[in-house]
Amino acid sequence: MIAKILFDSMVLIYMGSLWMIFEKAGRKKWEGFIPVYNIYVWLKIIKKPWWWIFFFIIPFVNLVVAVGCNVETARLFGKYSVKDTLLSILMPWYYIPYLAFNKKLVVESPTDWTKSEDKAKRFLHDHLTLFFIAPFVGHALYTVFRLMGSKDKINKKTMTCEWTNALGFAIVAASIIRSFFFEAFTIPTGSMEKTMRVGDYLFVNKMKYGAKLPQTPISIPFVHNRIPGTFIPSFVEWLSMDYFRLPGYGEIEPNDIMVFNWPVGDSVILHDGVIAHDYYAILRDEAYRSCSRDLGEEEIDNYGNKRYKLSPDDYQAYEAKYMKSTRSNIISGGGLSNSPVGMINKTAGIATLPIDKKENYIKRCVGLPGQKIEIKNSRISINGEEETLGEEYIFNYHFYTDKLQGFDKKSCQKLLEEFEIYSDQIRPDKLDLEDDIHYTVTCSPSTYKLIKSRLERDGVLDTCFIEDYPAGYDYFKRGNYFPIFPNHPDFNWSRDNFGPLYIPEAGSKIELTKENWILYRRAIEVYEGNKVSKKNGSIYINDEVSTHYTFKQNYYWLMGDNRHGSADSRFWGFVPEDHVVGTASFVWFSKHPETGIRWDRIFSFVK
Repeated sequence: MIAKILFDSMVLIYMGSLWMIFEKAGRKKWEGFIPVYNIYVWLKIIKKPWWWIFFFIIPFVNLVVAVGCNVETARLFGKYSVKDTLLSILMPWYYIPYLAFNKKLVVESPTDWTKSEDKAKRFLHDHLTLFFIAPFVGHALYTVFRLMGSKDKINKKTMTCEWTNALGFAIVAASIIRSFFFEAFTIPTGSMEKTMRVGDYLFVNKMKYGAKLPQTPISIPFVHNRIPGTFIPSFVEWLSMDYFRLPGYGEIEPNDIMVFNWPVGDSVILHDGVIAHDYYAILRDEAYRSCSRDLGEEEIDNYGNKRYKLSPDDYQAYEAKYMKSTRSNIISGGGLSNSPVGMINKTAGIATLPIDKKENYIKRCVGLPGQKIEIKNSRISINGEEETLGEEYIFNYHFYTDKLQGFDKKSCQKLLEEFEIYSDQIRPDKLDLEDDIHYTVTCSPSTYKLIKSRLERDGVLDTCFIEDYPAGYDYFKRGNYFPIFPNHPDFNWSRDNFGPLYIPEAGSKIELTKENWILYRRAIEVYEGNKVSKKNGSIYINDEVSTHYTFKQNYYWLMGDNRHGSADSRFWGFVPEDHVVGTASFVWFSKHPETGIRWDRIFSFVK
């Protein structure tokens, strides 16, 4: 709040100085006091196109354009020193009033590009401006073109000045396209197979649902949330904006493939060069594992690994203690040797992210606001109506064979060529049954039937079935503490048998009970910004006893087409409307991780 007040005060002082700049430039004083019109006059004075005025209403873009206008204003007064350039870029709320009210400063003649002395006095100024417009990249391009023989043109602007203008406009144009029209994304995992393939490069359409205005407008262009290769945030939060979405031309419909900000990504654990993991899930699991290691019974699992068994009921008495110690360890950057994401020897602690800087995910919308979703034996039902499975959905199937034949190297290569089943989607297991070899294959139902018939034809198949975790599945043997939403002991839902669950709709009112408070608390508290607590059996929302709650926004249920290989709403719950980014539009390039370019997918539309 203090930062916002200071910022607003600086902007007021900054804009309130324009009238004096106008008078020095030969304009009328009153023109500096009329909002919007004063921007138009300012652009005329510094000889910039009038239509730049529209850039001032676009978050982030307005900051870039304002920097350019501040620099041009300094040039009006012949200010080209390093100090003047830095002040005009970094401290305009001080420097613009200085130019306006210093009576010794007058508007000077513009640069005469035919005079070498005029060019010389701009040298450092222009190079500094180029650096701030495009750090390192601008000078890298400048150097390359110099080496290729490009030179300053006689009686024309220098290459430095030309590159600054060109790159500045390119950044503004690209930022507008990226923020409001289309943005490029890459598919890094197989959670949306076979619809979106690993190695797909796609454009996401932000216009259909309406583009969100940036909520953290001060950030490094074209970088999402951290400077590449570092833990350093690429944005600042002291200037932020409330959520606002422009009008779109369509609505979110069932089966839309959507890109969204990861709901639980407000707090993430960073390690190994800014890889982000679910803080809440790791905290739950690590605390449970630590307690199990201290108090549980030692046992050996099917793979020969040593584990410690502790019942959830026995854990309850120690949960608060172990959650606190685990949280402290993560914050201090300690290792997570029992982490479900593998050995994390040292973390960078916890990073907190605003909505628009959360990690981007892509999934299919399977549940709309106001609907009731339920999953039985891996099949989704919406309002009691079971889904129709398409070829794009894939599952884990288990095959027990009495010989290697059927899954030898030659057979696996054939499956890759015919059905694009990757090598890591055919996983051999230990001998679970005497004389049998167990393989888990991730594929579509029709491919499963074809593989089954081939193995039966060859006489090597013993048994096969789809993977199906029943309600109450023992996730604890893996060291996971209630990984399925709502991540609470009162709900024994599994990945494949889940619900029923009502998806909140804006304006819908629910009665708050002990059971549904567990389901909707995060939405009410985190996504809708309420202060919540529970005292003496009563629920308090914003310090008032509440028996009902009316939702402020719509929520959605999103899942991956790879139903057994996707971290989605089944694990972290609802996707709020203010987290929706856009819809997958078309694939502009695709590279198979094992075989190379997929020529048939280039410039293909997403269905």
